Amino acid sequence: MKTVALRKAVVSALGEVMPAGGKVYFQQAEKTPVYPYAVYTVNMIDNTDERDLYELEINLVGYDADTETMENLTDTVIAAFNKRVIINDSIGVYFFADRRNIVEEEDRRIIRRRLTFSAYLYER
Repeated sequence: MKTVALRKAVVSALGEVMPAGGKVYFQQAEKTPVYPYAVYTVNMIDNTDERDLYELEINLVGYDADTETMENLTDTVIAAFNKRVIINDSIGVYFFADRRNIVEEEDRRIIRRRLTFSAYLYER
């Protein structure tokens, strides 16, 4: 239940900053996506009695766009998640930015940025 609540929080937060028409996918995009789009995963990497630590990975993908557009979107997503606190009926989660990587694709028209965040999740 808490992982589903975390995923819903991530989709909501990403939806706030993605450009019009940009979609958010869990694990894998559809075969013919509309660009730009985001694909995210959440993996638990530690847990204690008090909280769980997840790694949130977000891949932002653009096509045939200039790199400035993708860098601006990347900056926007980082600003939206870094040090963000989301509290709802079932969880409280705190996000902190970890890494930002350029991922080179075989098709040079595809521009991808990989972001990772630590997500400290507390059940309510």
